[in-house]
Amino acid sequence: MIDRKALAKRIKDVRGERTLKEFAELVGVSHTSIRRYEEGAMPDIDILLKIAEVAGMDLGRLITGKPLPADVRDTKPVIFHLHPSRGAARGFAEPAFPSGREGEHYISVPLTEGRIAAGMPIITEENVIDHILLHMRVLKQSGASKNLIACRVQGESMLPHLNPGDIVIIDRDVDKERILERKIYAVYEGGGITAKMLQKDGSHLYLIPLNLAEKIQHIDLRENENPIVGLVIGAWRNFEGRVI
Repeated sequence: MIDRKALAKRIKDVRGERTLKEFAELVGVSHTSIRRYEEGAMPDIDILLKIAEVAGMDLGRLITGKPLPADVRDTKPVIFHLHPSRGAARGFAEPAFPSGREGEHYISVPLTEGRIAAGMPIITEENVIDHILLHMRVLKQSGASKNLIACRVQGESMLPHLNPGDIVIIDRDVDKERILERKIYAVYEGGGITAKMLQKDGSHLYLIPLNLAEKIQHIDLRENENPIVGLVIGAWRNFEGRVI
């Protein structure tokens, strides 16, 4: 949760020696609104962005009071070896499990498009691009459920830890109301899946990138009620940029 008292102090510090009226004109609100913000009222995201612009600081610094800590920026999803379906090369979507008892230790995870992963509680075969074979020990180590799905991430917001086109394994059964710190979530945004750390405050969901060159994004949960697909439990690094 955002510390509103601390945020109010930072807004007051940004105003500095300007009068309420002078600062209000810069931000584009009334002076009474500025007074309310300095008393602890939560500004809308567009106002926060304007205040950050006036202050010449990143939105994350305005909200938290400091840049994202190094230990957070260094958060890495677990990178593990996945077994693509042997049927992929033949154009089939049925998984080919390792032979013998070894095959009992794997779970088949459907690889699908972001819009499907975000919008359908049950993935039908016609929406499956391929299957990924995931070792059961990964589930045990992560505490994940078996309601898993695989998607390719888009964008460069999680560089250098996730590249565009990398495959993430998502646990869709996590509590989406209880956001875990320093965990990476899969969010349906802009027509695809993006992986971000999250911060939630009321109806505001902030998408925090690991890439220092990227800005914090915002989703209004009053307009988009269920953007969180699930928790990223691991990823498959697609160095070659090829479709498996």
